[in-house]
Amino acid sequence: MDFFYDGSIPKKKEKSHGRLVVQQRMRLAMGFLHPLRPIINNTWLPHGGGNKSKAFGQALKKCMQDGIDGQYPQQYIVPDRVAISLGILPAVAIEDVVISDQLVEVFFSSEENPLSRNADEMVLVAYSPELQMAGKNDHIYYRKDGHLSMELPVHFAHGFFHLYLYVRSANGKQFSNSMYLGGFEGYSGG
Repeated sequence: MDFFYDGSIPKKKEKSHGRLVVQQRMRLAMGFLHPLRPIINNTWLPHGGGNKSKAFGQALKKCMQDGIDGQYPQQYIVPDRVAISLGILPAVAIEDVVISDQLVEVFFSSEENPLSRNADEMVLVAYSPELQMAGKNDHIYYRKDGHLSMELPVHFAHGFFHLYLYVRSANGKQFSNSMYLGGFEGYSGG
C-alpha cells in the first residue's frame, strides 16, 4: 500500500506568518465577543439571515477587520471599534456618563429623525473581559426619556469594565449601531 497521509507522523512544515496572524486575530475576537454572544445573536440577526450562528459569525468577522490593532504577535482589541450591534436606527447623542457607588447613569438626547420613535428602547451593556462577565439593564428606558440608569454587579467593584449603548425598536427587530461609552475602573476605587 502506498500511504499518502498518516496522522501519526508530525507535520514538518511550520505555519505561515499569515496564518499565525489570522489565528491570533480570531482568538482575540472570539475571546472578546463570546461573553456578549446572547446580545450579538439578537442584534446581528438581520445580518445573519435569521440564523444566530451566522449572525455571530458576521460580528466576529467585523471585529477581526475593524476591532483589532497592532502587529503580530502584539495584536490587541480596540473596544471602541467593536460593534456589538449594527443597524439602521439612529443612535442617540451621549451627553454624560456618571458612575457612583454601584450605579451607572447615562444622559442622552435624540434628534428628530423619520426612523426614530419615542418608544425605541435603550439598552446599556456593562462588560468586563477580564471577568468574562456582561450584563444589560433590566429596566426598560425609552429614547424619549433622555436618561437611563443601571445597577452594576458587585463583581465590577474592583475591576475594569466597558460600557456600550444601543437602541432597539419596540418590536425588537431593528437596532442602531452600538456606541462605546468608555472603559471605567471599578466604582469602589473612587
